[in-house]
Amino acid sequence: MFTLLVSWLLVALIPGLLMLAALGLGRLESELARESVTAADVDEFLEHAQAVDMRTLAREGITEALEYLHQRQAQQLAAAPPPRVLTGRHHAESVFAIGLADPATGRLMPMQVHAHSRVNPQYNPQYGATRHVNRV
Repeated sequence: MFTLLVSWLLVALIPGLLMLAALGLGRLESELARESVTAADVDEFLEHAQAVDMRTLAREGITEALEYLHQRQAQQLAAAPPPRVLTGRHHAESVFAIGLADPATGRLMPMQVHAHSRVNPQYNPQYGATRHVNRV
């Protein structure tokens, strides 16, 4: 009698406990995923990092080092002189350049789609019969 009661309790409780554990681990994983750094972030950091960034990485971690790198790059862009206007005697207009974007909206314009004809020249009586069988 006792073993029958315990087996029913195990049948009823173990799936419920497994579901609760899965939900808890899923919530934990979503919290950890928000704060994680991707491989692309690490590649970007290693390409543009200087000695100061490496010291920040060693002291505070990758997230703070990435933030500091992005702040430094933004300051450098703000301090950079504006680009020169391409006019003057050494500037040539691009005659053959075409724009794919609609000037009014800035979105790409649709291209014309050319549909292929469905006629197979192999079976067209105008071209005659073929000597080989098409096994496709």
